[in-house]
Amino acid sequence: MVQPAERYRMRRIGSSAALAVLAIILAGVFFAGACGQQDTQSDAESQQDATTSEAILLPQEIVVGLDVVQTYFPEIEQQTVTSENSTASGTPDATRMVIYEGGDGRRVTVSVDRYPSVDAAATAFEQAIDNSEAVPGFVALPAPADVGDKAFAGSVTQGDDTHIGYGALAGENIIGVTSAGYPATTENVEKLAGLTHDAVEKATA
Repeated sequence: MVQPAERYRMRRIGSSAALAVLAIILAGVFFAGACGQQDTQSDAESQQDATTSEAILLPQEIVVGLDVVQTYFPEIEQQTVTSENSTASGTPDATRMVIYEGGDGRRVTVSVDRYPSVDAAATAFEQAIDNSEAVPGFVALPAPADVGDKAFAGSVTQGDDTHIGYGALAGENIIGVTSAGYPATTENVEKLAGLTHDAVEKATA
């Protein structure tokens, strides 16, 4: 069974911790714990909600499904984890994070964090950006156009491990989409940007 994601602090930099942090920043806001440091659940447990606190879980329907992820990344085979996003920036009212994985270990993580107000979401978003930029090896990427009210993107490579992450602010929501195990090629970046657009539309519909 997957152990609940540890609450990695953004400023805590260990070589693998920094990559995990990415999967938030650009996924729990945007890059972090979801993509980096979790083992996978057994098939029987993979569809169950895993929670690390009393946080309110958003309905899973708010997150794009496996079929949408496979439109961009057909090698992704299954959902392995769904839980609260314990690494969300700020203090959201409710969260949902889903991890999709391929047989080769590559992952795509999608998260939605909902805040009590537009201002609270905007503050959390800016904090997430600051924390992302502090990660060693962080490289900013062009933010996707027409995605939410504001978007942010970047990648981190340490050794053979690369994380690409997108985050979007949309009203009271922060949506994060992160890949792990994919090189930051133009093709992969564009695929993740397209998935981010779909994820924002789904979360705000």
